[in-house]
Amino acid sequence: MKRLKQWIIVPTTLAMLLANAGLLHSQTAQSLTPGFNALKFEGTSTQGNNCQVANIQPQYTITLEQDFGSLNFSLQSAGQSALIIEPLNSAGEPVASGRQCVLAAAPGQTVEAPGYWEKGNYHIYIVDSAGGQRYTLSISQ
Repeated sequence: MKRLKQWIIVPTTLAMLLANAGLLHSQTAQSLTPGFNALKFEGTSTQGNNCQVANIQPQYTITLEQDFGSLNFSLQSAGQSALIIEPLNSAGEPVASGRQCVLAAAPGQTVEAPGYWEKGNYHIYIVDSAGGQRYTLSISQ
């Protein structure tokens, strides 16, 4: 009986560890069309250096199904975070030349990236030099 319990506990524990590890590196994908209800995401910032995203996994992937004449990304964080929005080409590769980065001037300052956004896919990163800062990201029209 003891041997049976060990064989049940080990795979269960391993499965839980792998599931939790996957959550740490997962992305949330959203597809948006005009008229969508405002979205709100909460999470923890990734440690990063200002507007650099090398070797950093994006927190979100957003697909804009149409051009948006007015779309606003708003980031609130206790830290001095940066909101980075990077377009992807048709092969799903980042287009660094189109990257937008908005830095908080001071800890706790809300940063916003409003404007016209073209149809396509975008990676969104929330980084902070310290990392581990709680944030709320809102996307609205």
